[in-house]
Amino acid sequence: MKFSAAAAVSALLVASLALSWWGGLDQAAADRTEAALQRALVTFALTRTLNGVISVAQGTELAFQPAGVGVILTPGEILDPLNDLIEQFSWLTLLAATSLGLQIMLGEMFATVAVNAALTVAVAASIVLLWLRDSERTAAVRGSLLRLTTVFLFLRFAIAFATLATGYVNEHFLTPRESASFAVLERTGDEIESTAVDGAPAPSGTSADSVLERFNRFIDDQRQALDIERRLTQLKSNVETAVQEVVNLIVVYIIETLLLPLGFLVVAWALVKQAWRRIV
Repeated sequence: MKFSAAAAVSALLVASLALSWWGGLDQAAADRTEAALQRALVTFALTRTLNGVISVAQGTELAFQPAGVGVILTPGEILDPLNDLIEQFSWLTLLAATSLGLQIMLGEMFATVAVNAALTVAVAASIVLLWLRDSERTAAVRGSLLRLTTVFLFLRFAIAFATLATGYVNEHFLTPRESASFAVLERTGDEIESTAVDGAPAPSGTSADSVLERFNRFIDDQRQALDIERRLTQLKSNVETAVQEVVNLIVVYIIETLLLPLGFLVVAWALVKQAWRRIV
C-alpha cells in the first residue's frame, strides 16, 4: 500500500478508536433515544386512557324531554371509528417503544469496555499490517483484516450514527408534529370525558309542580335539546380531527422507528463501501 494511503487509513483508524473510547457520541445517541422512548410511552399511556374514556362515553345516554317527550341519544356511533383506530394505534406505540428500547440496549452493548478493547486489538493489528513491507501473503492478510476491522467499526458506530441522524430529523420535522397531535388527542379526551359526565339525565318534575315551574322546565328542555345537538355536532367534528391526528402520529412513529433508522444504516454502509474503494 502506498505511503499516503497507509497514512490516511491509519489516521482514520486511530480517530475512530479514540471516538469509540471517548463515549460522547454514544451518550448523545442514548439521550436522544431515551427522550424518544419517553414520548412514546407517554403517547401509549394517553391512548389507553383515551380508549377507556371513549368506552365510558359510548355507554353514556344523553337524555332530554323536548315538548315533554323523552328522547335518549348515545354518542357511540360517533365514537366507534376513533375507538377502533385508537386501539390499533396503541399497539403501534407499544411496538415503537419496544423498538426504541432495543436501540438503547444495542447502543449500550456496542459501547462496553470489552467491545472497545476488541476494537483496539483489531485497529492496532490493522495499523501494523499497513506499515509492513508489501508481499503477497502480507497483502492478503492485510486486506482481510482491514475488511474485518471496517465491519467492526461499522457495527460499533452504526446504531449511534443512525440514532443521532434520526434524532436530528425528529427534532426539526417530526417532534413538532407529534407534540401538536398529542395536544389535540389530550383535548379530545377531555371533551369526550366532559360529554360523559354532563350527559346524565336531569331529574324530571312531578305532577305537583306549578304551571310556572312546568313552563320553565319546558324552556330548559328546549335549551338542553339545542345544547345536546350542538355538543354532538362538536363531538363529531372533534372525532374527525382526532382521527386525522392519530393517522399523523402513525406516520410519525413509522418514520421515526423504522424508515429513518434503516435508511440511515443503508446510507452509512454505502458510504463505508465507497470510502473503502477509494482508499484501498
